[in-house]
Amino acid sequence: MSKQVKKLLTDDLRKSFDGVKDVVVLSVNGVNGIQNNTMRLALRKKNIRIQVVKNSLAKRLFGEIGLETAASFLEGPSAVAWGGPTIVELAKEITDWATKVKKLEIKGGATSGKPLTREQVVVLSKLPSREELLGRVVSLALGPAGRIVSLMNSPASRLLGQLKAKAESAPADTVAPETAAPEAAAPEAAPVT
Repeated sequence: MSKQVKKLLTDDLRKSFDGVKDVVVLSVNGVNGIQNNTMRLALRKKNIRIQVVKNSLAKRLFGEIGLETAASFLEGPSAVAWGGPTIVELAKEITDWATKVKKLEIKGGATSGKPLTREQVVVLSKLPSREELLGRVVSLALGPAGRIVSLMNSPASRLLGQLKAKAESAPADTVAPETAAPEAAAPEAAPVT
């Protein structure tokens, strides 16, 4: 490969990996074209990219952009996955696809300059996502307030329930004073002659 071609490929890789801090290195050896395209299309919808790389060029570029820890996994046919909101979502998606496509193998990865082994990528995939964690925090924050409101409403609802039960259990022939007939309220006076 000529120097010009290598430079063009390196420049293309540099554009692709500009600003990337989290990557997962894969082996796509043996994955057929239909599975590969299906996987790439599904991942692209989630803003995750996969690119097959030339190991020597990728190692050099990774050294320049701060991902040199991922370069140690670039042995044999390699592809690099990156994107998604966080490394957890990236790891979840790649691990999910690795279980669907048996020939897809996770080699390792890197996040913020720290290396990740295959096992660590799998562990990351089992962590809750950022949205799930935010939901937990919100429910924990709102939990005590909800309990206070229910405790404050509890005595009033108990009293209302007791009054309602008392009213329903009253005998049917007894009439409440407000509903008594008006003639029973006061006798009429006799006319004076």
